[in-house]
Amino acid sequence: MAFNTQADWERQEAYQYRPGQRVELKQRPGVVDTIAEYDPMMVPPIQLVNDPQPRYPEELNVMPKVPTHWFGEVGQSKLQSRNSRYSSSRVREKAIF
Repeated sequence: MAFNTQADWERQEAYQYRPGQRVELKQRPGVVDTIAEYDPMMVPPIQLVNDPQPRYPEELNVMPKVPTHWFGEVGQSKLQSRNSRYSSSRVREKAIF
């Protein structure tokens, strides 16, 4: 059973506008900034890294998060094929050192 309470709404907003999230100002399309802080007790609640004026959520467009991979697809396949040549104990030994 899902209840749509004020606390749920605030939690969703805090998650959507979390620090590090990239946003675009609706007033200045194409200008992308990063959220420095979201404080629900502050009015307006969102502080941006490169903008001294706090903002309301209505003033911002959330930018889609770009997926990042540590090894990338090519690096992962190389790592897997190289490990397949060794026995499992040998792979653990190499990983430790």
